[in-house]
Amino acid sequence: MLDERFLYAAIALMLIIIIRDLLKKYTKFDMDKFDVIKFTKNFKRMCTVLFKKNFAGKDYIIKKNTGSNNLLLADVGDNKATVMATLRQVTGISYDHAKWIADAAPAIFMTGLSDDEADMTKKALEFVGAKIEIQ
Repeated sequence: MLDERFLYAAIALMLIIIIRDLLKKYTKFDMDKFDVIKFTKNFKRMCTVLFKKNFAGKDYIIKKNTGSNNLLLADVGDNKATVMATLRQVTGISYDHAKWIADAAPAIFMTGLSDDEADMTKKALEFVGAKIEIQ
């Protein structure tokens, strides 16, 4: 059985070859002058902007079932990077997920926490400059 990632990579490679051949045939596109790194950076930036426009914050709420408390990130404070790093350490989420939470402030980012978990997470994030509310 083929690995899904291998299959997607093969399809992507075939599409790249087809597009390159079409560009050579119908345009004056010069592949030697094409800056792949610049294209990749611009493409990544464009995808990020499109994703933020369609961002559904409720899809990125960390759900626990240990209690009834919710945590609201009211303000990131002056040091966004430190708050994001602390979020990652405390919750185990990815860098992108932490960035989306920080950018979405004020927003609820954790639900269903016990009193102890909510208090510990709040103290950790407030220590690095974020403003957190327990609801």
